Amino acid sequence: MSNELARAKAAAGRALRRGRVHWRRMLSDDLVPAAPTANAENDAAHEQVAALSAEVARLRADQAAHGTWLSDLQAGVGDIREAYGTQLDDHSKWLGSAILTLSSLSTTPVVTSPQLQGAAPAAVRVDELAILRRQLQVWAVRAFLQALPDQFDLLISIVMPTRNRGPFLRQAITSVFNQRHQNFELIVINDGSEDDTAEFLAAIDDRRVKVIRTPGLGEPAARNLGLAAATGSIITFLDDDNLMDPGWLYALAWAFTRWPETQVLYGARVIEDAQALNSTPSGALPHLDWEVFDRRRLEQGNYIDMNTIAMRPGLDGCHFDETLRSSIDWQLMLDLSARYTPFELPAVACLYRTYAPNRICDDPVRLDHNRRVRARVHRTRAMRVLSHNAMFPLLSETYIHEEMLSLQANGAEIAFNSVQVPQSPMVVDAPVSNDLYQAVHEFDPDVVFVYWATHAAGELTNLERIGRPFALRVHSFDFDPEAIARIQAHPLCIGVWAYPHHVAALPGAHGLVPLFATHDAMGATDGSRDLALSVSAGLPKKNWPLLLEAMDQITDLERGIVLARSNGLEEVPDHVIELAAQLDTPPFVQVNLERSAVFTLLGRTSVMLYTLDEGLPIGMPMSLIEALRAGACVVHPDRPELRHTAGPGFRGYVTVDDIVAHVREITAGGAAIDAERQANESWARSQFCDPALATAFHEELSSALERWRYDVA
Repeated sequence: MSNELARAKAAAGRALRRGRVHWRRMLSDDLVPAAPTANAENDAAHEQVAALSAEVARLRADQAAHGTWLSDLQAGVGDIREAYGTQLDDHSKWLGSAILTLSSLSTTPVVTSPQLQGAAPAAVRVDELAILRRQLQVWAVRAFLQALPDQFDLLISIVMPTRNRGPFLRQAITSVFNQRHQNFELIVINDGSEDDTAEFLAAIDDRRVKVIRTPGLGEPAARNLGLAAATGSIITFLDDDNLMDPGWLYALAWAFTRWPETQVLYGARVIEDAQALNSTPSGALPHLDWEVFDRRRLEQGNYIDMNTIAMRPGLDGCHFDETLRSSIDWQLMLDLSARYTPFELPAVACLYRTYAPNRICDDPVRLDHNRRVRARVHRTRAMRVLSHNAMFPLLSETYIHEEMLSLQANGAEIAFNSVQVPQSPMVVDAPVSNDLYQAVHEFDPDVVFVYWATHAAGELTNLERIGRPFALRVHSFDFDPEAIARIQAHPLCIGVWAYPHHVAALPGAHGLVPLFATHDAMGATDGSRDLALSVSAGLPKKNWPLLLEAMDQITDLERGIVLARSNGLEEVPDHVIELAAQLDTPPFVQVNLERSAVFTLLGRTSVMLYTLDEGLPIGMPMSLIEALRAGACVVHPDRPELRHTAGPGFRGYVTVDDIVAHVREITAGGAAIDAERQANESWARSQFCDPALATAFHEELSSALERWRYDVA
């Protein structure tokens, strides 16, 4: 179908170009001459002009016909896209995944699901020349090492687990004895063999061979026992069905001596038959496998085999995951490469056999374990979180920044993207982009954290195009459980985070209070407590007339209003300034004040006033949390939802008189007010500033990402 569409489109394009460009320019009506005079020469010319005019008419008719046909075709394509758009996109992504897998030269699919395509590196053309150069480098190093005299005395430990593979085990051990470098210890873990393996090993009369017998613990546990028993300066591995290249141990001794800073390396392998399945030959010839290290590609699929890995002992991350039955070499390299950059050693480590029975690579269960490793790959490095916002960074929406800083404090890497340039900008120490596609390309996030349900709904098309999983942070102003549920059900959505008092209406959502990561920047108060302050976004819903009426009745106290301009409502602060100026003793009004300056004001605030139009939804205002942490008393609407924020110092108002009465009581001071201030600060610290809250948030997001990856892989 796609080929027919392409040919049709090309034909239509050619017809349009002929009709609209060439003939319109060369044979338009303006070029047709006046009627010729009556003579033979003119008659011939007239016939030619008539013929050309007829051709022009025919071409114009063809052009009109092709134009109509093309319009119908485009309409038909639109109908197809509308009816089958999702399926076509999935097939397109699957095709890209297949191309990427083939180009990777890996026997493990790089991407197993169209939904994961966006998380994969871009497909690249196979550079055959680069592959040949690397292969030549292997043979060049091989020739160089063969000419070197014996000069290394490093003890190298070889860890080899085995179970019921007597004939192959004999050949594998023989390949170790045939090493040019003879200073080694071979640690064989006989993990519950029921054949003659035990007798064979007992008959080996060589002090360099150490045998550990276990009752069938499984390969990862057996390998860990081997690591614990190793005493060499270098550790490497050999499977019992493979053969170690005679020069491998010598190459290791040379490399770790020549580059002493090396902690981990991997070499090449000669694969017997890469296409063999279940030990059935495919007819393919052996080939050399040694590829450039690419951490991003390693996260998508393993291409570094156990038998090619070597390391120094005692490294952080040098441990086999005993919950896995396969992919343990992949998990090992992910753990090690998160801490150490592997050295690429151009030397052959082994002959990798593909005609052996009971290979783990042939076990269908390995696919499930591949999924598990790929799903939790972000746990081997910092999780990359891109905060995607309608507008950022805003002084009026500081909780966005605080929550991302909480993730960063627990090891995540963060970046921000904003659709709009904010009217109340703030300085953030992280990348900020105004182009989602560019941000994804440059930052390569594991997950996109989207704020506000209305913003997420409008951005679904873009989120689908980038193909990354996303999480939704719900706010109070656009809290619509049905709309949120539709976003939550999206295949790319890994979870929804909402205020605790909203979670009951959102099955499966995670509760998350605003996190105040930078609260220590507030500093100590000076003890003056001589200010009544309002801090909020510049929005009409803040009920400015009510606030100013209250402030007009407490003129014996310094009063101030701090607000930030909001996109689309930029005129609100100016309106507040005008209203304040009409009072006999107006409060000060400051717009887009830096956060540090706000913290300074909060340090001398006696009472924080938070007003809101009656009946409007309310969440957990960050300004209230900041005031509580600063030890201020807070007066706010008498709404039960605010008990989640205000805690024990709950001071609700219904009327202006209520506000004035609260202010009079607070400014009078006394032991009870001092206790209230201390309780407010303690409440804020425990409910919003505790590092354990940030750690739990990071773990929830990480686990949700892991579950999503496992489900779609």
